[in-house]
Order: sequence, then C-alpha cells, then structure tokens
Amino acid sequence: MFFSIKDRWKEEDGSILATVLMTLTVLSLLGTALATASFANVNLSSVDRAYQSTFYIAEGGANQTYASIETIVKDVYNTTSNQAEFYTTFNNKLDELDNKVLTNFSSVFEDNPSANISIQELNTTNPRNYQIVSEGVIGERARTVTRPFQINWTSGNVLNIPDRAVAIVKNDINLSGSSALKGNVYIKSSDPNTINMRGNPSITDGFAYVPEVAVDQALNHSGGTPPGVKPNIDILPWTAYHQIVDSFPVFPSYPLADDERVGSFDVIKNGDLNITNYQADGYTLNLSEDISLKNISINSNYDLQINTNNQNVDIVVNNLNVTNGKVKIIGRGTVNFYIKNKLAVGSGSEVNTGGSINQVNVYLAGNKSVNLAGSTNINGSLFAEAADVTLSGGGGFKGFIVTGGNNVTFNGGSFSDLLLLAPNANVNVKGGAKITGTLIGNSLTGSGGTGVTYKDMSSEFPFDSGGSTSDDDLITKEPSVEIN
Repeated sequence: MFFSIKDRWKEEDGSILATVLMTLTVLSLLGTALATASFANVNLSSVDRAYQSTFYIAEGGANQTYASIETIVKDVYNTTSNQAEFYTTFNNKLDELDNKVLTNFSSVFEDNPSANISIQELNTTNPRNYQIVSEGVIGERARTVTRPFQINWTSGNVLNIPDRAVAIVKNDINLSGSSALKGNVYIKSSDPNTINMRGNPSITDGFAYVPEVAVDQALNHSGGTPPGVKPNIDILPWTAYHQIVDSFPVFPSYPLADDERVGSFDVIKNGDLNITNYQADGYTLNLSEDISLKNISINSNYDLQINTNNQNVDIVVNNLNVTNGKVKIIGRGTVNFYIKNKLAVGSGSEVNTGGSINQVNVYLAGNKSVNLAGSTNINGSLFAEAADVTLSGGGGFKGFIVTGGNNVTFNGGSFSDLLLLAPNANVNVKGGAKITGTLIGNSLTGSGGTGVTYKDMSSEFPFDSGGSTSDDDLITKEPSVEIN
C-alpha cells in the first residue's frame, strides 16, 4: 500500500503547476479584456469629447457672427433712410462676414479649432429671413449648425409737427379772396408783414405763431378774419425737415421681370409691362420678390392689379405712365415704386383708390416736373427728389407728398388727409382747392375760395432720415440647429 500511494503521488506530480498556469491564463485573459474595454472606453470618451467640442465650436462661431450682425443692423439702420437703402447697405456689410474663417478658439487636443462661416439670404421681402451656417472643425472632425434670424425694417421717424399746425412756413403767408386756413400757423421769419391778408380771407381755429420780436409787426391785413398773433416759444424743426428731403434714397437694383403673355398679347416683354390691350385688362402682377421694369404703361381705362402676397415689395422702373387706367393693390403689403425718369398719371386715372395710403410709396428721381391732372385720384405717398409738383383738374390725393422742388401748386380738387413737406417750395393753393392736413413750405399763397383745414397725420409718415427702433423689433433670432 505504501508503494501504491507513492505511485499515486508520482502520477499527480505537476497538477498544481498546471492549475496555477490555467489560473494565470484566465486572469491574463480577463486582464487583457478589462484593459481592452478600458482603452476602448477611454477612446470612446475622447472621441465623444472631440465630437461635442466640435459642436460647441460650430455653435460658438454662429454666436460670434450673430453678435457682429446685431451691431451691423443698428449701425446701418441709423445711417439709412428707407427700406431699400437699408437692405442694400446691410447685405453689403454681411458680405464682409460671409465665407469667413474664425480661429479665435482655445486649442483642443493640441488641435487648433476653426469655424467656417457662411450667411444665406432666404428671401428678398420685408421682413427678410437669413441664416448663419457655421461649420466647426477640430482636426478631421466637423459638425455644422445653422442659426436663423429675421430682419424687420420699419420706419423709425415720426414727423415733428407743432401743435395743430395747418401751415408751417419759413418766410410768409399771403391770402386773398375768401381763402381760409383753419388751425395754427407757424412762421420762422422775423421780418415785418409775414402774414398778408387781402379781401375776405380768414385764419381761424388757431393762432399765428411768429418769433417774439415780430409779434407786433407780423400781421398786415385789410379785411377778412385775422388770427391772434403769439410768440413762438418752440424752435421749428427746419433742420429735420431738410434732412428728410435730403435723405432721398439710393435706388436698389433687381432683375428684370420675366416675359409673360396673356392670350396672344405680350403683357411683359423685354422689361416693358403693357396694360394697353383688352386681353391685358385686369392682369395681376403677382409679386413674390422685388423686380425691375423698363416701362409701365396703362391706358383705355384698363386695370393693373398688383398682388403683394402680404409683403412689402419694390418695383424699379424707368417710366410709370398711367394715361388712363387703374392700379389696384391686392393684399396687405406695400408697393414701393422707384421711378428713374418720368411719372405721369392723368385723365381720370386711379392709383390704389379705396386702399390704405400706406400701401403705395412712389420715389421719383431727379428734377422732372410732376403734373397730376384730369380727375386723378391717388391714395399713397410721393417722395420726389427735386421735382415741382402740380395737382390740378379736380383730382384728389390722399397721403404724403415730400419734395425738394421749388414749387407746389394745388389747382382745384379735393385733397383729404394730405401732408405736404416741401421746405424749399413756394406753395400755391388756388382754383377752389380744398385740403385737410398740413402744408410745410418756404411760403404759402392762398386765393379764391380755397380752404386748408388742419388734420393730424404725422404718426403715419412713411419716409424718414434715419431713426431708432427697438433692437427686439428690428432683429429676431432662433436657436442654433445642427444639420447633417
């Protein structure tokens, strides 16, 4: 038995070593697996950290660019005078930020991050939508985000009109016949006899305000109903009036409208819009973007309808000639006509009759005279760079007239809700013309049975010389969103 046990021990020699080796092998495999898992986890964490860092670089680039845009918006708004000039200048400034590479970031994993910036204009109306596209790059990794924002240009100017002013003049007021002014009159000049009244004219429902040194010598009358004369304790805002006139806008530039045919008639051909054929009567110009035209011609009492799609839209045109026809505005938007050469509206023509005065703004370049005659009716506003303006023939105008010209004449007709700003002009009201609103000019002459009655319209004034508005109203942003 002794030898049997010994033999058995001999048979089991090395089993402990085998067990130890097997145990070490298992532990080694487990250790390798754990090390591999740990390394993979560390690697994944590094990848995820780099991935997240790239997103933050992209977002940081978008935020930096948006901050720069906020500054640009305020600067451009305060140095431009109208919507078209604002967007033209604003877009030129945006070009300086477009395709820019931002590198002012701290290094990440010994790599120098960067953000590639592009800015996209999404429409050409007002309000106008844009988006910032920012690609964050760290090494070979890249992520891209967009930050949309919207610009909403509004007129920042409220025209400063003294209390209940029916007339504001630099030099003098001359009334004859039975002409009448109802409201306060304001005169800048301190010369004697700045208020001259002959026949049976009247200035009622207010006072005449003149410089204090001229109170006792301003009135020269031989009949009628003169006003009481008081010293003007307020400074008349002539500088602001001239700034508005001098802020005539730089015209924008847009592509020519596409050709269009109705039946066998070319309504739009090579940039000419012709409502001169029965097939074009009632044609609707559907505007989803701003356009240019060479000429617009309407005759034979035909209708042109302009669909604004509830947006503010621009039409740049060489000549607008409505010899006999109607222009109707569809939608709640505003049409801005930028006329380079000639404006002619006459012979019973109508522009936006029955519509709101804020739906049509006409800008006329140069010093060409404007004669709106023949029972013409217009609801809208006219800003003439340097034109003499005549409204005659029993027509009507409702809105605002601004001109740098030297003469403005109202000869007959009814002009309700009208504000004239013509600080360089001699204003002549004759032929029984009736006006409600305010007249601002170098001088004022009234004759015959004319009448001007004060009505406050300053809060709706559509033109400005640059102003201020809330930043929250001017620009609004949306959160950044990642794109693939």
